[in-house]
Amino acid sequence: MKKGKIVQYIVAVVVVLVLLCGIFTILRRLTGTSSTDTISGKENKKKAAEATTEKKVDNSRPMTSLTITAPQGYIRVGETMQLDIKYEPADASNTDFKWTTSGGDDEDLVEVSSDGVLTPAEDSEKNTVTVTAEATDGSGLSQSFELRILPEIDPSKPMVAITFDDGPYPDTTNVMLDALEENYAKATFFCLGQNVNYYPETVQREYDLGMEVGTHTYSHVQLTTLSASALDQEISKAVEANKSVLGVAPTLMRPPYGSADKTVLNAVGKYGLCCINWSLDTEDWKTKNADATYQMVMKATDGDVVLLHDIHEYNVAAVQRFVPDLMEEGFQLVTVSELYKYRGETLDPGTIHFRTDPTTESSGETAPAGDESQATTASDTEQEIDETDIEDE
Repeated sequence: MKKGKIVQYIVAVVVVLVLLCGIFTILRRLTGTSSTDTISGKENKKKAAEATTEKKVDNSRPMTSLTITAPQGYIRVGETMQLDIKYEPADASNTDFKWTTSGGDDEDLVEVSSDGVLTPAEDSEKNTVTVTAEATDGSGLSQSFELRILPEIDPSKPMVAITFDDGPYPDTTNVMLDALEENYAKATFFCLGQNVNYYPETVQREYDLGMEVGTHTYSHVQLTTLSASALDQEISKAVEANKSVLGVAPTLMRPPYGSADKTVLNAVGKYGLCCINWSLDTEDWKTKNADATYQMVMKATDGDVVLLHDIHEYNVAAVQRFVPDLMEEGFQLVTVSELYKYRGETLDPGTIHFRTDPTTESSGETAPAGDESQATTASDTEQEIDETDIEDE
């Protein structure tokens, strides 16, 4: 073959190769694939398979039983709750849960961490929801509980502690509890020990709704008139009544007639009790009129502890009116302990208090057991319980 023809042949081959490469490039662009893409695609599939393998859950030992218990049926926004989660067998291979809520305005009203800490959402207040945990191990197990979500307390906004003495009495106390429950409000009930024993279901409802349950002694006698032994018995029987029904001892006591001297404060302090009197007396026992009681309560100012009685029928309508109306005016209805906690003041055993200072500074209205100068009768206007108002069932 001549040299010229060889050169022509080589040129022709090169041209053909170039044309083939161009055609392959065009086809590759049209199909969106390349050799590099093919390699990357294989690598991605491999990684996806590895990820799937890593995420595969071990359900070899599913749960056979599940119990989830909330310590209480309510929570305030801004608080957290540790749930008690128990399951069998103890070495179950998958203990993850899917948590859901229903019955409220939103399905995401609460969040539960992997270690069982429940936190309500910021905008979840004034909802009553059912919280459900579903096992994810294929066992089909689930547990639910109801939870009331109360508004968060803002210490910079007005707060009032509504308090009720002399109860409980189911016919009236329960209707007042309905009003508080409906408005997601709280109050403090100073119960007579004898009535706690008469009506344990009503006391339990107070406690379950998040109301604070204190004691008003056992039989409503004036403590400053008692001998040392009688005084101790009156207090101890009252404390035991609460413990027997609720399982916990009270920490607050309202002395009948507001009467507490150094001896009384020393005596109650031994039982871990702090005396709570009041700064606004509705005198409901004197007026016996719902409208008059309503008007008195609506005079409350920030930090007040308001005195009423939950054994009287004429107070029912007043409570139904002032609970929503106080909230409408911007008041937060809290328990006595919440009032003091969020104002940075303490309620120590053997001391007596009347109200909090909205400036969060000490109000000077707390008297330690050793200070007889301030540990005196707060008021003699409180009505002694009329036993004819409460009849044994």
